[in-house]
Amino acid sequence: MSLRSQTHRTLIGAAGAAALAIGAIASPALAATSKASVAYTCSTPLGPAHPSAVYTVKSAPPKMAVGQPVGTKAKITLDAGTTLLAQGLGWSKFSGTIKTPPSAKQAGLKLKVAKTALANGPGGTTVANAAGSTLAGTKTGGFTFKLGNLGDVVLTGYDASGKKLSPPVEFPTKGSFGRCKNDAGTTTLKTGPTAVTTKIVKDTSTTKESAAYSSKKDKAHGTAKVKARYGTPATGKVKFLLKKGSTTIKRATDTLNRRGIAKVSFKGVTAKGKYTIVGKYTGSATLKRSSGKASFTVR
Repeated sequence: MSLRSQTHRTLIGAAGAAALAIGAIASPALAATSKASVAYTCSTPLGPAHPSAVYTVKSAPPKMAVGQPVGTKAKITLDAGTTLLAQGLGWSKFSGTIKTPPSAKQAGLKLKVAKTALANGPGGTTVANAAGSTLAGTKTGGFTFKLGNLGDVVLTGYDASGKKLSPPVEFPTKGSFGRCKNDAGTTTLKTGPTAVTTKIVKDTSTTKESAAYSSKKDKAHGTAKVKARYGTPATGKVKFLLKKGSTTIKRATDTLNRRGIAKVSFKGVTAKGKYTIVGKYTGSATLKRSSGKASFTVR
C-alpha cells in the first residue's frame, strides 16, 4: 500500500470518527433530562398529609405549542404519618391520577400513579411510581417551567384482598378536603443548575363541520366543533358560509360555547340542488385558524 493511499484512509477514518462523535453529542437520545423536587401539604379530615415528589422530565424542545406535553416520570413518597392516614381508611394499596391544568405562568401535570403497596419504603414510608406528562403553559411567548400546587388528585384504595374501596379520595372537594399545596409556592424545573425554558407558540386546531336540512321549515343548520391538538379550550368565533356550488349565498357568525361548539341556522333555503356549509374558525390568542365543511341536498 502506498503512503498516499494509507494517509487517505487514515484521514477518512478520522473524519468518520469525528462525525460519529458529533452525531452522538447531538443525538436526542442523549439529551439531558430535567428534574424538580417538590414537597406538598394536603389537608384531610384526619389531619395534614405530606406527600413529596421528584419529577424527571424529558428535555423540552426550544419551541412548544400551548399545552404541549413532555414525557415525565415521578417518584412520589408518602411520609410515615401520611401512610398511617391512608391505612386508617382500610387501604393496603392505592393507585391514582394527578391532573393539574397549566396556566400562563406555571406548567401542568397529567400523571397516572401505579398501584402501590402502602408502607413499602423505609421507616413505614410509601414510595410510588407515576408516569405521564408535564404540560407547557397557556400563554404564547417565553416560558419557564415551574410547578405549583397539585390540581385534581384522585386516589383509589384497595384492601388486603385487592378489592377496590369506594369512594375514592379526591383533592380538592367542596367538603373537608383542601388543595395539595406546594410548600415552596413554586418549584422550577432544572437541568442541572439551569432553569428549563422554551418558547410557547399557538397550537393548531381542527374544525369539524356538520350540516342538516329541514324541508318542512326550509332551514339549513350548521354546527362547527373546534378542538385543539393538545386540549386547550377553544374560544372565539366561527364564520359560517352557505354555498350553492361555488357561490356564497348567506353568511352568519356564532361564538363558541364552553364545549367549543358554534351553531347557525339559515332560513329560506328552497332552491333545489347541492349546498355546502363552511365553518371558518377565526382563531384565538392560543389557537391557530382552521375550517371544515359539510354538504346537504335540497330535493
